[in-house]
Amino acid sequence: MVSKDLIEKIKQSVDIVELVSQYVSLQKVGSSYRGLCPFHVEKTPSFFVNPVLKLYHCFGCGASGDAIKFLQEIEHISFREALERLAKMVGVELKLSTGRSEKDLYVEYLTRVFAEYKKQFEQNKVAVEYVIKRGFSESEAKSYEFGFSPENSRIARRVAHSMSLPDEKAFQYGLYKPSGVDLFEGRLIMPIKDENGKIIAFAGRSLDDREPKYLNSPETKFFSKKSVLFMLDRAKKAIKSLDFAVICEGYFDAMAFHRAGVTNAIAVLGTSLTREHVSKLMPLSKNVILAFDNDEAGIKATLRSLKVLVEASFDVAVVKLPEKDPDETYRKRGPEYLKKLLSEALPFEDYLVEVYEKFFNVTSSAGLEKYIATLRSWAQILLKDKRMDRYERLIEAVSGRTRLSTSQVSEMLRLQTAATTVTSKSTLPTEDDYIAYLYITCEKLRNKIDEIDSQLFGEKTRRLISFLREKKDLSELSPELREYAFAVLAKIPEGDPEKMFVDVRKRFARKAVERELSQIDSKLAFCRDDEERGLLLKRRLELVSQLRSLGGDRSGT
Repeated sequence: MVSKDLIEKIKQSVDIVELVSQYVSLQKVGSSYRGLCPFHVEKTPSFFVNPVLKLYHCFGCGASGDAIKFLQEIEHISFREALERLAKMVGVELKLSTGRSEKDLYVEYLTRVFAEYKKQFEQNKVAVEYVIKRGFSESEAKSYEFGFSPENSRIARRVAHSMSLPDEKAFQYGLYKPSGVDLFEGRLIMPIKDENGKIIAFAGRSLDDREPKYLNSPETKFFSKKSVLFMLDRAKKAIKSLDFAVICEGYFDAMAFHRAGVTNAIAVLGTSLTREHVSKLMPLSKNVILAFDNDEAGIKATLRSLKVLVEASFDVAVVKLPEKDPDETYRKRGPEYLKKLLSEALPFEDYLVEVYEKFFNVTSSAGLEKYIATLRSWAQILLKDKRMDRYERLIEAVSGRTRLSTSQVSEMLRLQTAATTVTSKSTLPTEDDYIAYLYITCEKLRNKIDEIDSQLFGEKTRRLISFLREKKDLSELSPELREYAFAVLAKIPEGDPEKMFVDVRKRFARKAVERELSQIDSKLAFCRDDEERGLLLKRRLELVSQLRSLGGDRSGT
C-alpha cells in the first residue's frame, strides 16, 4: 500500500500541463490550457487542463481527473503502473509491494505461450519455408520473432495449467477455444507488444491463405486494437530522433520497412488510425508519412487516417505505391526503391487533390462543384487551425489541376465557412466567477475572501469555496463543481490578483448594500410606526450615499 500523503506528493510534483502536452496539443486560455480531447473524437477543443487545480476536464465527454488517472486512461495501464511512472518522472522514491498485478500475470502468460510457439516454429518445416518464401533470412526470422501453432495444438491451455491459471481466467485472455484447442492453430504467430516491449496480444497468419488470412487476439482489458501500434516498441527511438513516423497497414509491411533500414515504421492493427494512436505519437513526433495499401480499401483508410492526423495538427505526406503494399514493393523492387518512395511522398494537400479528382469530373461544372465542396471541409480544418501555409498549398494544388485561378479557389473554399462555424455565446465573468477564480488560484487571498459574507455568493461558488477551505483532495470534486471550476478558469484572463480582488470586493460590497436597501424597502412598505420609519429612512440615506461612493447609484429617498 502507498500512503495518501505520498500519492498526493507525487500528484503535486507533476506538472500536469507538461504531462498532457506529451499527448495533446494545448493552447493557453485564461489560466487553463485547451486542446482536442484524446478520449473522444471532436472538432472543437473542449478539453481543459489546469496547472493550479492539477486536473483535466473535458466538457464534451466528461473525462476528468488528475495526472494519475490521465496516464492510466491514455496509456491503458493500472493505477500502480501510472503511479510508478509519475514517481520516476518527478524523482520521488516509491516502494511498492512485490505482489504481481493482473496485467503482470497476463503478460507472463502470453510470454510463456509465445516461447512455446517459437519452439514450434523452429521445428516446423512448412512454417519456416513460408517465412523464407517471403524473403526472410534465418537471422531476420529470429530478429522479427515468429512462432507457430500446429493444427489441434493445445499449447495455450497447457501453459495456463502449468501456471495454475484456472480455465475461466485463462479463457478470458482469448488464446484458446472452449474445446481447449489454440485459437491460432495452423497459423504463423507474430507477437504484438506494447510500447514498452511487453507481449499483450498475438497476430496469426494462415499459411494456406484460408480466410481470415490474419487473425488478432480478441480484445481484453489489456489489449485494444485502436490504441496499439505494431512495432512501436522498436520504432519509438528512431521516430523521435528522425522526427517522423512511417505508418502502414500490415505486419509484414512494417517489417519490410525495417528490413530496408527504415526503423521508424509502425503499423495499425487492421484498422484506420485512431485518436488513441495519435496520442501515442504526439510525444515522439508530429510528422507522419502514410504508406497504406494501394487499393480502394487502402485509399479509404488513408483518407480517414489523414483526417485524424490533420485535425491533430500533424504534418502528413502520403506514399504512392506501385505495388499493392510496402511488403510486395520491397520484395519486387528492393530496399532502396522502398526508401526512394518515402523521399517522393506527396504532401497531403497534393494527395487529396489527386485522389478526389478520380471521383469527380472536374471538367464539368457539376463535377467541379462537388470536387470543391469535398475539399472545403479540409480547407476549413486548416483555416480553423490557422495553418495558412498548408491552406495556401491546398489552393495552389487545386488551381494546378483545374481551370480556376488561386483567388477563385480560395473564394470557393471559404464559402459557408462562416455559416458552418459554431458560435459560442459570449458570457462575461460574474462577481462569483472572479471570487471562485481567486480562491482557486491565489491562496494568500483566501482569508480576505472569507471575510466577505458568503450569503452574497451563488450556491455553486459557496460549495466550491467550502470544499477548498477544507483542503480536500481536488480529485474528489464532484463532476458538477469540477465543470464549474474549469469553466471559471477558462473564462477569466490572467491578471494582477490583488487588483482583481480590490475590484470584486467593491462589487460584493455594493451587493451587500443593495441587499440591505431591498430589506429596508420591504420594511418601509409595511411600517406604521413613525419612529421606526424615521430610523429606516435615515439608514436608507446612509446606504444610498455608501452605494454612490462604491460606484453604484440608487434613486429616491
